[in-house]
Amino acid sequence: MKTRRMTGSEAFTEALRLEGVEVIYGIVGSAFMDPLDIFNRAGIRFVQVRHEQSAALMAEGYGRAKGVPGVCIGQNGPGVTNLVTGLASAKLNHTPVVVITPAVPSTLMGTGAFQEIDQMDMLRSVTVHQVKVERGDRIGEAIRTAFRAAWALGGPAQVDIPRDYFYAEWDEPELRPHQYRTDGRRGGAPAGEIEKAAAMLAEAKNPVILAGLGVVRSGAAEKVAELAEMLGAPVATIFMHNDAFPMNHPLGLGPIGYQGSKAAMNVVSRADTILALGTRLNAFGLNTQYEIDFFPEDAKLIQNSHDPMELGAQKPIALGLLGDTAEVTAQLVEALSGAAISRDVGAVKAAVATEKDAWTKELEEMSDIDGEVMHPRRAVMEIAKALPENVTAVLDIGNVCGTAAAYLRPEKPGRYLGAGSLGGIGVSYATAIGAKMAQKDDPVCVIIGDGAWSMTLQEVMTAVTEKVNVVAILMNNNVYGAERRNQYDFFDERYFWTELENPSFSEIARNMGAVAKRITRPEEIAPALAEAFASEAPVVLEVMIDGKVLSEPYRRDALRRPKRHLPLYRN
Repeated sequence: MKTRRMTGSEAFTEALRLEGVEVIYGIVGSAFMDPLDIFNRAGIRFVQVRHEQSAALMAEGYGRAKGVPGVCIGQNGPGVTNLVTGLASAKLNHTPVVVITPAVPSTLMGTGAFQEIDQMDMLRSVTVHQVKVERGDRIGEAIRTAFRAAWALGGPAQVDIPRDYFYAEWDEPELRPHQYRTDGRRGGAPAGEIEKAAAMLAEAKNPVILAGLGVVRSGAAEKVAELAEMLGAPVATIFMHNDAFPMNHPLGLGPIGYQGSKAAMNVVSRADTILALGTRLNAFGLNTQYEIDFFPEDAKLIQNSHDPMELGAQKPIALGLLGDTAEVTAQLVEALSGAAISRDVGAVKAAVATEKDAWTKELEEMSDIDGEVMHPRRAVMEIAKALPENVTAVLDIGNVCGTAAAYLRPEKPGRYLGAGSLGGIGVSYATAIGAKMAQKDDPVCVIIGDGAWSMTLQEVMTAVTEKVNVVAILMNNNVYGAERRNQYDFFDERYFWTELENPSFSEIARNMGAVAKRITRPEEIAPALAEAFASEAPVVLEVMIDGKVLSEPYRRDALRRPKRHLPLYRN
């Protein structure tokens, strides 16, 4: 095999270049300054963020939006510790990420050197694979292994490199990605299991399909629609994955779970057979909502996932279909193509339309409210109406952001990036920047609360510097809404540490170089959004809403009313 003489920095950068890496997120550090010097010659864009947490989140947003591993890097020690939240988010969201962690020199390891921590141990629980470079001439191999793991395992893969190895020299082979990895896609389920599933679905009286992240990631949406039409089965989407199936489809119901579609939950509650495609059925997304205990415990559950550990982990299954969601769905379509299915698809569609119309009317009645201060639901309704059809919406965690789940109805997969299973506050703006850099020609917005914004607003400077025209819709109600709602329900309206004394966020964003506007009336939202999406600069729209109006808590079983025994703490 032909080899070339190179240094560690060259081997490192060349391995990234051959993988097609376009962007790396981080903050300049001495530990990797030597390879950083040649990034631009390799066609790699280094995005200097204002906090390394954002570097990992941007890499995750890039990976989620583009479907390829995002890449981030941190200075040894404190730079690496700052990456943890973003990596944890990527792991729980099954997002491919490669994280580079330069380390102290190999000669000083274990001596308590300046900025030395055990970076492998630190990131073990938030990565799916780790590679520690023990010799300089293994750098290229380590990068290739990390990309193989990120693709195959769907999560963050770490490469830990002692900084002195960047200066080593050796002869390195030139390997292309197809020579050392696949795209990570798996095959379908065993034929016998598909036959059993097809028989159960054909015999079902009220089958319902639940579409999850696997539908989006595998590109299975069209096949799911074909399967639904064949079965006469309504399709609901899993919590935080509104884009797994379009609600405007005649069989589309919208999302189950927190602040989701009441139409979806009503129909799911009556199912006798559930086909869960591409989902682990996170228990949090199955909690009672709108006083509807919607997951029928006596229904037959057929669950599909690419991970065998997810099958049957949350709910007892009648059958597990291990495999790539697109492949499994195609197998079911083929198996059912000649089956005798007696359901009247037209009648099912009519019933779905009735449920959706009733829910849409109820939602509008809940939202069409005028007040001296803008009602949160009115604001979210106006935002949803004004968003472009092809927008990618990124959502933070929180009371108002969670409420948006009922209003946002994306028509294409990959257009709805929820906060994810980590549920981190303040993660969405950096994620949206990464998503926009992955989808340069498509509009991207983020809906984020003021508490979350306080943790991430410094990245407006990154968006301005990098000319990333992402639109931030900042819902400012001057409270930590989700926790304040808990205090309302469980602490007799004793409000402690949930009020926020905010500055003018729009003015701060304007001073950072963004286009910014403060909005106080519902009728201002649509024209402001039209201008925002026409802008070539980053935009921050500060929407002032009523902090006294809060939606349901995320879950009522998470807290109990306090009990106090000591006299000091009673009453």
